[in-house]
Order: sequence, then structure tokens, then C-alpha cells
Amino acid sequence: MNMKQVLRNLSYTVLSNFLSLFVSTLVVLIVPKLIGVEDYGYWQLYMFYTTYVTVLHLGWFDGIYLRYGGREYDSLDKSLFNSQIVLSLCLETLIAAVIYCYSFFVNNNNQSYIIVMTAIAMLIMNMGLLSVYLLQITNQIRKYAIYTVVGKLIYISIVIVSLLLGVRSFRILIVADLIGKFSSLLYGIICCQDLVFRKLELTKNSFREAYFNISVGIKLLIANLSSNLVVGVIRYGIQTAWGIKIFGKISLTLSISNLLMVFIGAVSLVLFPTLRRIQTDLEKVYSNIRIILISILLLGLLLYFPVQLILPIWLPKYKDSLVYMAILFPMCLFDGKFEILINTFMKSLRLEKTLLLLNIFSVVISCIITVVNIIFFKNLSAMMFSIVFVLAVRSTIGELIVWKVLKIHEYKQLFLEIGIVIVFILSTWYLSLLIALFIYLLILIIYTYFHFQKIKGALLYFCGIE
Repeated sequence: MNMKQVLRNLSYTVLSNFLSLFVSTLVVLIVPKLIGVEDYGYWQLYMFYTTYVTVLHLGWFDGIYLRYGGREYDSLDKSLFNSQIVLSLCLETLIAAVIYCYSFFVNNNNQSYIIVMTAIAMLIMNMGLLSVYLLQITNQIRKYAIYTVVGKLIYISIVIVSLLLGVRSFRILIVADLIGKFSSLLYGIICCQDLVFRKLELTKNSFREAYFNISVGIKLLIANLSSNLVVGVIRYGIQTAWGIKIFGKISLTLSISNLLMVFIGAVSLVLFPTLRRIQTDLEKVYSNIRIILISILLLGLLLYFPVQLILPIWLPKYKDSLVYMAILFPMCLFDGKFEILINTFMKSLRLEKTLLLLNIFSVVISCIITVVNIIFFKNLSAMMFSIVFVLAVRSTIGELIVWKVLKIHEYKQLFLEIGIVIVFILSTWYLSLLIALFIYLLILIIYTYFHFQKIKGALLYFCGIE
């Protein structure tokens, strides 16, 4: 493993994700301040729908991601990949048309508009996803970073100009999002132009390749869908039982709590093609990544305190929902650990079926908790607690599975981390902000003192890798 290459790729993704974080922060802080609660709810409903339309490539692109991860770009069969691009475009256009037709059966004009825009977004996002995967699997992280930056800059520019001109509708936010995504897609096409712009050669091998990609990728697709549904089911339950305004408020709280995940995604996309290139020492790589990641995530929880102090003043209309950040902030630890460690290593070890079963199991738990709560209790606080609970269960089981394969035994460390999260939630939920901050700072100091040598060793390990 070339550590210089890894660090260079990581720097590209961190810089691009800094921009993503900046854009997300602006949207999270400014948009709900300027538009109405109901409009913000519809905006979040669009964002909610577009989270799931990326599954409508039916695993095609996931199969390419798994089968060709770690390859060099020049080694790809250009004609074969061109046929996959054309065939997948035909499929996505057909699905988009079906979604568009469905909008005519929806009575609510705003929701009908959202469905039409979702159909357009699905086509743009999925074809963009293919170009993203091609850049990622061939380790062209710099181009991937530019891909991200292009869309985000155009998106936020349109949003800012529109708000300055006095536009206060969720519809302009959706249009800005689509223009940004389409701009990124155009850049992706330019990066892969020798795959896109060439004479189409459809053969039996083209359809056979499509079948292989879908059959391999469908497990990962369903695993990723199930992963999103773990929280998605609960969010849908909130929208159904509490209405669009409460849904928008809770979505804002989730967005704030998830800002740290921007960097988690950056590390994850660099890590997968790198792991596919190495076959030995995975146990040591895992353990060292883990101690660094957990330390960063535990430190990241400190962001809760200034955010909880400032946001209720800045967004008084959302004050009643922002209290749930005390519960939701720790989900970054479990979700981050799952995305970087469990998800990435399971894919690298080709444990897609296990990953699928784990995510389905988590969705089933999420569904049961949501239905029972809505029917018998209708308690919004319990819904928030259930998000962290389900993510913690999934993360813990997943880590135990990976440990079994890699022959790792760090059970005390696992219980310690769960204990820290429980103390964080209880102190921030029941005690004053100042006392909770003092307690958590004390915990961090003690944790750092006893793990300093491990953290130092992990950093030296990666700095010394060649």
C-alpha cells in the first residue's frame, strides 16, 4: 500500500468534503431560517425521496464497483463499459418515465411536483453514480473530488442568489439541486469520455456482462438500501404520524447531527480501492484505523455543545426539535464506525451476503419499533431513541462478525465505547449544558490518557507504511 498515494487521495476528498460540509452547513442554518416550516418540510421530503432512488439501477453499478474495484482505468475494456453505460441509460430512462406517470395519480400539487422532480433526479443521480464509481474503483480520487465540488458550488450559488432575490419557495431549492447534480454529471461524462463517446457494440457479451454486474451487485444494493431504511423507516413513520412540519423539524435535527458523516464518507471511498489492492495485514490495518476513527468521533461529539447553545437562538421555530440532538449526535459514532470499518471491510472481504442480512435484520427491528410506537405510544422521544438504538445494535453485531473473520478480540473496548455514548446521552438529556460538558470533557481526558500509546502507535504505523 502506497501511503503517499493514500494520503494524497484522502487530502483531495477531505478538501472536497470540506466544501460539502460548508454547503450543507449553509443550507442547514440559513434555509430553514428564511423559508417557512411547511416549505422546509416539502424540501426535506424531496431530499428523503432522492435518498432512495439511487437503488433503481438494480445493483448494476454496485456490481461494477465490486468486480472492478482496484483496477487501473486504462486496463478497462472500453467497448464493454460503453455498452453498460448505454444499456443502463435505457433502463434508467424507462424507470424515470414510470415515476413521472405516477405523479398524475397524486392529488397534492406539491407532492406531485416533488415526484416529478424526483424522477428527473433519479436519472441524473444514477448516471452520475456510474461515473463516480468508475472514478473511485480506478483510484481517480482527484477527479472524484472535482466532481463533488462542481455540483456543490453551482447548487449553493443558485440557492444564495435566489434567497437574496427574495425567493422563499422549496421549489427553487429543488431546481438548484438538480442543476448542481446535472453539472457534476457533465463533468463525470468528460472524465470518462473515451468510455461514453464511442461506437456502440452490443453483443451477447454486453448483456452477459450486465447480468453478471446485476447478480453480483444486487446483494450490495439491497444491503445499502436496507442501511438507509434503518433510519428511513423511522423518518417515514414520523412523517405519517406527525405530519410534514414535524417531519421537517426532525429532518433538520438529523441533518445537523449527520454533518460529521461528511468526512466519514471521504475516508470510506478512499479506503475501499486501497484495501482491494492489499491481501495481508488486514487485522493490523483494521485495528489501527479503528483506534484513530473512534478517537476522532469521540472528539467530534464535542461539537454538540456549541451547536446546542447557538442553534435554538438562531432557529427559534425549530427549538422544540433541536433538543433531540442530545440523542441523535452519538449516532455518528455508530454510523461512522459502520460505514468506515464494517461496511468497507465486509465489501473488501466479499461478505456482501452477510452485510445484506445484517442490514435487513436492522430494518426489521426498525420497522417493529416504529409500528409499535405509532400504534400504542405515539411518543416522538422514543422514536429518536430508537434511531440510536438500532444503529448501535447494527454496528455492534457487524463489528463482531468482522472481528471473527480477522481474529480480533477487543470486547472491553467495545463495551467502553457504548458506555461513553450512554453517559453522553444521559448527561446531555437530563443535566444542564455546562455540567454535561464538564462530564464529557473529563471522560475524554481519561480516555485519551489510557489510549494515548495506542493512538500514537496507530499514527506511526500509517506514517511508516510504504
